[in-house]
Amino acid sequence: MLNGGRQRLTIGEFARQTQLSAKALRIYDETGLLRPADIDPSSGRRRYAAAQLRRARLIGMLRGCDMSLAEIGQLLADLDVRRELAADRLDRHLSELETRQTSRRLLIRHVHAILRGEEPSMFEIQTRHVPAQRVMSVQRRLRVQQIAPFVREVKTAFADHLAGRKPTGPFTLIFHNTIDNESDGPLEAVLGCPDDVQVTDLIGIRTEPAHDEAFTTITKAQWDFPAILAAYDAVACSAEVTNRPRSALSCREVYLSEPDAIGHDELICDIAFPLG
Repeated sequence: MLNGGRQRLTIGEFARQTQLSAKALRIYDETGLLRPADIDPSSGRRRYAAAQLRRARLIGMLRGCDMSLAEIGQLLADLDVRRELAADRLDRHLSELETRQTSRRLLIRHVHAILRGEEPSMFEIQTRHVPAQRVMSVQRRLRVQQIAPFVREVKTAFADHLAGRKPTGPFTLIFHNTIDNESDGPLEAVLGCPDDVQVTDLIGIRTEPAHDEAFTTITKAQWDFPAILAAYDAVACSAEVTNRPRSALSCREVYLSEPDAIGHDELICDIAFPLG
């Protein structure tokens, strides 16, 4: 159809030419990724401009690159400003894909060892005694995608509250229950603090009891999800844990380094299970 000298395509024809489904095109319209050129007010029929074909094909290819709709929207916004910004965002996405692939390989190596009846060799399990310590604490119920923003928030709050004083213990995430897309923990963030630090509206103060724990120290590559599942499994199934009564304390990640400050082969944290 020609409309004012501009070619218009039905959603079916546009879908055929872009190799996208009509359902996908409707989703892209609803999310603002790709609005139809016009919509008939009486019938609601969508029509697209031929000039939109290239953008639609680009969206389809980016979906094939395992980009979320939100990420694609950010890339297209960058593209509207400057092509180099969009290319840089795609490079970052590729780096993230490569990291996830490496992480999956590490997890599969661990599972292979289990299937062969071998002792997983990637992780050295140790034990230690942890004295009682006074800690600042923030606890919250959240889903897995909310962990990173939560960690950033509490680290800032802890640093502001210490006001230049040094913490007396490591930053630790305590997983009181499962956190994933269906389960919401809760998750507790704690940091050792001096005796004169007081509670605030956000930060509680408590004493973490003295305990023994089994742990393994992992690199940043082993910490990336889903590789970290192997480390948790290795400690949970170790003789050090299975031969001791279950502790009332929850498993935890005890941080040695800031994730953004280290490379993938450097040590980042301990995966620790308190022992009864």
